[in-house]
Amino acid sequence: MPLLSRQWTLLLVSTLTVMAGATLAPALPALEAVFAETPHADLLTRLVLTLPALFIVLAAPVAGWLVDRVGRLPVLVVSAWLYIVAGSSGAWMDSLQTILVGRALLGVAVAGLMTAVTTLISDYFSGDERARVLGRQGAFMSLGGVFFLLAGGLAADLHWRASFLVYLVPLLLLPSIRALEEPARQRQLDIAAEAPVPRMRIAVIYAAALVGMLIFYIIPVQLPYHLVALTDSSSTATGIAIATGNVFGGISGLLFARVRAVLPPVSIVSLVYALMAVGYLIVGSATTYPMVLVGLAVAGTGLGMTVPNLTTWLSSFTPPARRGQLIGGLTAAVFIGQFLSPIAVQPLIEVGGTALAFTGAAAVLAALSFTAFVMRRRG
Repeated sequence: MPLLSRQWTLLLVSTLTVMAGATLAPALPALEAVFAETPHADLLTRLVLTLPALFIVLAAPVAGWLVDRVGRLPVLVVSAWLYIVAGSSGAWMDSLQTILVGRALLGVAVAGLMTAVTTLISDYFSGDERARVLGRQGAFMSLGGVFFLLAGGLAADLHWRASFLVYLVPLLLLPSIRALEEPARQRQLDIAAEAPVPRMRIAVIYAAALVGMLIFYIIPVQLPYHLVALTDSSSTATGIAIATGNVFGGISGLLFARVRAVLPPVSIVSLVYALMAVGYLIVGSATTYPMVLVGLAVAGTGLGMTVPNLTTWLSSFTPPARRGQLIGGLTAAVFIGQFLSPIAVQPLIEVGGTALAFTGAAAVLAALSFTAFVMRRRG
């Protein structure tokens, strides 16, 4: 495979973070059926999708520290290899417990990949160009998710183990990853560590990432069950539905730089939450498959700008020598939300099923959108 350009390499590696979880979403019902005799199989099956997020949370701060002190590229290369081995391990594991071990190691790999790649983008680019590339990163994460979701859905219809083989795809990217150049190192780490940073602003960014992803992950975790109850949809239909949201997320990611040119970060947060609220309300009240697709398209449009907006905002005031650590913190916040999603939503499901989970999330998103709108002058 010919070597890719620096930007293409980073953008394609970014898609692997989405692939880590959502690829298996269409296979969850089949996986639960295969291991039905395992105690707590329903919860453990959902953890197959979300357990990587817990280990991303645990590993991301360490990855950020290593990225700043050891270097961006060593972390990236080692993480890519671990991703391939751990991600594909479920294709031959014979129990839910051992599959979950592989998923945990996959989480460690994703922590290193996401932290290193996003830090490299912030290192290589600046100003408006950084906003454009981070917007493209969000678009590639969304549109890459389309490919991996469809591949996962088709593979799941063949056999649930086939979904794990999709994790071998990154083998094609390894030569281009190795060809990247390490950015100039910031030597004055002690001075940078003492430099003041706006902690309250960082806390707001982390909170927005955590809550946004907690609510977003209702889609890959709960939508397969929602569609089965609503229309008895196949795994392929579920993959297409989730991919629809990703397509619209990719489009909004490509438009992010234009939006960022006219709106401050807090206003974009308000806009994102508003779009997601409308989309989730439509999904929760839908009675047909096409209505679900409409809701996912609207929600995806908002989601596509979430990570680019928060990353651009954070990178705009982050000193280079601490960039890996702070981006590692953002990575942890994103995946805390993903891990907590099925736990936080379960009470709503027990009361009113998956439909209430979506409509309840819409109410929370609407309230958050209004709060961000009130705070917009402080952005």
